[in-house]
Amino acid sequence: MKLYKNIMCATAIGLAMTATGCSDFLDSDNKSSVTDTDYFSTESGFKSLVYDSYAQLTDIFSTGDTPEFFNAGTDLYQDSRRDIDPGLHRWQNFNPQHATVLKFYTQCYDGIRSTLQIQHYAPSAKVSADVKQKAIDEGRFINSMFYYLLVNNYGGVPLVTEYASTAVKGYPVSLAKDIYAHIIDQLTEVIANNKLVPSSAIQGGGEASIESAKALLAKTYLSAAWDLNRPDYFTEAARLADEVIAGRTLTADFADLWAADYSGDDNAEFLFDIEYSYEATHDKSKGNAWQSYFSGYYGGQEEGMKNGSSDFTPNLHALKCFEPGDKRYSVTFLQELLVEDTWDPTDPDAEKFGVSAPKGDYFGWYKNGNKAQGKPVGVYYPAHWESTPQQIAAWRAQDPVNRAMTFVIPMDEKTAVIEPWKIYYADMEESTTGVVAKYDFDNHDVVQSKAWAVHPCRKFDDSNTAMYKSGVSFRDVHVITLPEVFLVASEAYLKGGQPGKADDRLNALRRRAGLSDKSNITIDDILKEGACEMFGNGFRRMDLRRTQKLIEYNNLYNPHLKGSAAEVIGAKTLWPIPQAAIDANDMIDNSVNSWGY
Repeated sequence: MKLYKNIMCATAIGLAMTATGCSDFLDSDNKSSVTDTDYFSTESGFKSLVYDSYAQLTDIFSTGDTPEFFNAGTDLYQDSRRDIDPGLHRWQNFNPQHATVLKFYTQCYDGIRSTLQIQHYAPSAKVSADVKQKAIDEGRFINSMFYYLLVNNYGGVPLVTEYASTAVKGYPVSLAKDIYAHIIDQLTEVIANNKLVPSSAIQGGGEASIESAKALLAKTYLSAAWDLNRPDYFTEAARLADEVIAGRTLTADFADLWAADYSGDDNAEFLFDIEYSYEATHDKSKGNAWQSYFSGYYGGQEEGMKNGSSDFTPNLHALKCFEPGDKRYSVTFLQELLVEDTWDPTDPDAEKFGVSAPKGDYFGWYKNGNKAQGKPVGVYYPAHWESTPQQIAAWRAQDPVNRAMTFVIPMDEKTAVIEPWKIYYADMEESTTGVVAKYDFDNHDVVQSKAWAVHPCRKFDDSNTAMYKSGVSFRDVHVITLPEVFLVASEAYLKGGQPGKADDRLNALRRRAGLSDKSNITIDDILKEGACEMFGNGFRRMDLRRTQKLIEYNNLYNPHLKGSAAEVIGAKTLWPIPQAAIDANDMIDNSVNSWGY
């Protein structure tokens, strides 16, 4: 069910809500002669409340801040030409005034406010009892998702359970155990009501389903088990995860699952999505920006490239999480950047810094059937296990005409620093083999300032629009996936004392990736597999915090914090409640952040 297609036009009709703080939290501002009760009691008005609740998720999962929300301050990502937010990635001047932390907090409560409207207006809605209960339960699912994000990032937060039709001066902060209990109670009732669809994945995944509710409940039990020291919750998390898995194996090829032409977007492995449709969208520039994420700057539109956000590029640790032969590597990263024509940098008549430099053809790889064969390759990024001179020579020999002058940038302890195409000639003069390995990969000041050190992430590319502009991808955003549920099951079984089942659930992912089985796995094995399976679309910071690995992994792999993470991070593994929210809430004060801020 392609719900997102209808969201913006439907909600614009009846909703004009604002929330600037707890003093007017959840107030409605009626700007027409039709009362809110009159409008929301109609079938279309009531449906608009549901659409609005779904729409709130885009502020979290489909915004320019999404990588910061879930991946800053972790082990997998490094700065490129643009710094990752220094407060979130380095804990530099990180305090309750931090703007991104306030934005995330505000957007979550905007979403909560929206979901509570459904329950508030439901009694007067002129729809059937089943339609009414289904709408309420959809709202409760989305409400639970927002609280899941809040408790995993802030710990205890204000618990708002009813729509406020008059001004409210504040809400007290509830303990994390109470937030978890609220989520568990809500989702348990939603599942018991059985009003949601069984599964919406093959219809698009954009509608809350029993399957996605069980998956979110499994994730909640897993986090609560760690945070509240409740071993019995690991058992519950494993049970629910297995109910979602329901004996299924991961049968889709990873390349088909993440196909850039959208053909895999409605696969049954995608349990809950934010849906996009180019055909159904009036404004063709209003997609999402996911294809820009996790990629550096490889040249502008005039140079035939895609728009890269120039931050959150994978670091060497992330690349080495992938084992030799892992099929997910070439699906996650574009290893061959095409150019429109071959060139000879030794030609004395070549204009070395002018417009005659070869033009890129980023999306040509997709137009050529998802391969480079038969097309000129400008840059080749071999994986760390295929970077020997012999392997590179064999790669060139597959298409010698089009690969003779290719730059080769191995992903190992040394890597290249190359500017856009117009500088190619100068760099080629320094290499007789086309292999450039001049700088230390971890030399942040050098690597960050240049453009070509690491291959782009292609996992979220939109090859149908094939546009340079940011925000024009119409791929679905996959929020809950079946592979993630396998990871949840593996972790829950491991912590619940059933290592054999933990091995089995993790090996389901490894087999699909073309890797051999592992036995006697550890939390580190699960986190490593998660880095490969869910690079970019995972919740890395939440995963590391939950498993108590946040300081350890930053200490080992974050270039800014190597050897100093414990001292820099200290007790600040959770985000602070924003100062603006404290100031607007008469029932809390600065003591809520006394644990590290």
